[in-house]
Amino acid sequence: MSSPSSTESRAAVASLAALAARYDDRRPDRWASVPEELDAAIAFDVELAEAGRVARAPLVAELARRFEFPARYLDAILLVPRERFVLPEDLAASADDTPLPLDRAGHATVSAPHAYLLTFSLLGLAPGDRLLELGTGTGYGAALARRIVGPAGHVTSIEIDPALHARAARLLGARPDRDGDDAALASSGAGPSDEGAGVTLLCGDGRSLAERVLASGRATPSERPWKVAVTYALIEPPAALEERLADGGVLVAPVGAWEGHQELMRVERRQGALLREVHGAVRYVAERGRG
Repeated sequence: MSSPSSTESRAAVASLAALAARYDDRRPDRWASVPEELDAAIAFDVELAEAGRVARAPLVAELARRFEFPARYLDAILLVPRERFVLPEDLAASADDTPLPLDRAGHATVSAPHAYLLTFSLLGLAPGDRLLELGTGTGYGAALARRIVGPAGHVTSIEIDPALHARAARLLGARPDRDGDDAALASSGAGPSDEGAGVTLLCGDGRSLAERVLASGRATPSERPWKVAVTYALIEPPAALEERLADGGVLVAPVGAWEGHQELMRVERRQGALLREVHGAVRYVAERGRG
């Protein structure tokens, strides 16, 4: 992919901003729940979708320059419509490589695009893989991962906030199905960009549900072991999740008690042993739930 010129990049960003302005004043409170009809209007806005894709081309070129991400990862950034997964008031910034807030308190964000790819790279996420994500948010990470694992793979994602879970279900084109205290959802793939096919969403405490998924979902000879991505910072390594990793399974999580003291940790089970690595300083929102 050739890098867009600075003039082309500015024009693409300006075009996205102009189209995003259609939705700037639709809500009196930017932190209120996004109405279903507004999400639908954004999802089916063909001009906005094309402007978003064009505006993401400079982002993809910059990520290709800064990192050694596989082409499949960069294609996911280009093709997944991030503008659908942010708050309507942040549409103009949806092509920026920066986290965007999802609530007033700062408990949830749509992470910067490079952050997702860094985690996927450390996991070695590839076509046919099974990914377990803790922290769905609005579903952007799940949509990216679904593009990467392809039709032979599967993504299961857990969100503690019922409102975010419900919006992710809507954006990914899935129908929630209540089951006891937890809301479980299996996507039927119905969105304009079909991002939700092959995605299962769960609502509840991330670690509790993840432990159940890992305990009940041991890989058969025809399946690959789970790869686990945690999208929020843990105070300490998640020992219970690590113990449930099957041989060949990998877990990546930000670990640290304070925002300024977090590191991205990678754990892999290999021939029965747990191998740990640390991959630099990061900054993520803190874990909610039991911890």
